Formats: sequence, structure tokens, C-alpha cells
Amino acid sequence: MKIGLVRHFKVKHKAPEKILLTTSEVIEWFSGYDLADVEHQAVDLKNVNWERCFSSPLPRAMTTAKSIFDGEIEILNELKELAVSPLLNSNLKLPFIVWAIIIRIKSSSENDTLKKFRNTIKAFVDELLLQEEKQTLVVSHGFVMIYLQKELKRRGFKGKSFGSPANAKVYIFEK
Repeated sequence: MKIGLVRHFKVKHKAPEKILLTTSEVIEWFSGYDLADVEHQAVDLKNVNWERCFSSPLPRAMTTAKSIFDGEIEILNELKELAVSPLLNSNLKLPFIVWAIIIRIKSSSENDTLKKFRNTIKAFVDELLLQEEKQTLVVSHGFVMIYLQKELKRRGFKGKSFGSPANAKVYIFEK
């Protein structure tokens, strides 16, 4: 069984121009990012006859999935990116890069939001492995892919490791 993990196409959404942003402005920027258009590009599907495809419901992932897979695509909330709003609870005004660092630290630290997210990913992999073995594409987001990779490797799948997955690239894991 082969599982191909694909990060969505690159998003066309510029960083905020303001120097200092509030929590609500950062959340608003991420909302815009979630709805922004993407840069379509060719994707090397590694000469695999992909039989099914799962996608995050966010537009950037669905657009990517529809572009690379001709069949029916199953849209799953479990493949959504980690929500940033529960991670941001400050009234400070900070530069966007500082907010990005805070989000990275909090999304890597043990907390209820991350625990729930990891459990969702584990449950998705459980369900995937219970289904009929098919060559499967999973189109989602960088952070989701990192946890999918960990979960697949924990279950004996082999594949090229990545830290920050490239957009529109297929990473194959097989058992």
C-alpha cells in the first residue's frame, strides 16, 4: 500500500504590511490566507496509479486535489490545518514574525489543542488502514503532513523524511 502525502499549492497571500499586529489582526490575516488563491503548478505523481484521494476542506487543498486527481475526492475535516486562534491569547501588539514564532512554539508544545490535533491524525490513520488497501493520495497542509508522517512511520511505513514539506510535492510512504 502506498500513501502519497501532498502539501497544497503555494498560496498567494502576502505577509501583513503593518509592523505591529494585535491577536485579532493575526487571526484575520490567517482567515485571509485560508481563502486566498493558489499558484497552480505541475505535480509529479511518481508514476503511481492513485486510486483514491482525501483532502482537507480548505480551498487551497481542495484546489490542489482537484488539479492532481481525476476521481472522487473525499473531503475530511480531520485533514485541516491546526487552528491558530486557540494558540493566541495575548493583548500585545507584536511583529508578524514574532507571532509566527509564538505559533510555532505553542504548536510544538504540549497543550490541549495539540493533543486533540494529534489524536485526530491518529484516528484518521487508524481509519485509513482499516479500509481496503489502495494507492492513496492525501492532500493537506505542512503541519498536518508532519504528524501524518510520524504516525505512518510509527506504524511501519517507509518513506523519505521531511521537516517542512514543499508545496505540490508527493511524499510516498509504503508498507
